[in-house]
Amino acid sequence: MKEPISYEDFLERVHKYHAQFKDEWRFGQTYFNVLTSVRGDIAESIRGTIHDPFHKTEVSEETQKLVKSRW
Repeated sequence: MKEPISYEDFLERVHKYHAQFKDEWRFGQTYFNVLTSVRGDIAESIRGTIHDPFHKTEVSEETQKLVKSRW
C-alpha cells in the first residue's frame, strides 16, 4: 500500500507538474488531476461543484481550505 502524502507534499507535486505542463494544462486542471491521483475520494467529492477547479486558471482559497480540511 502506498504511503499517504501530506497536503503540503500534494501542493509541491501540483506546482512541479504545473511547471512541466503549463503550456497544456490550466493550473486548476493540474490541481484536480494531481488530487485525483493522490486523494481520489476528495477529488470525487468536489467534482462538478463550485469547488471543482478543473476548468479554472487558479484555485480559489475556499477550495484550497475545503480540500485541506478533508485531507
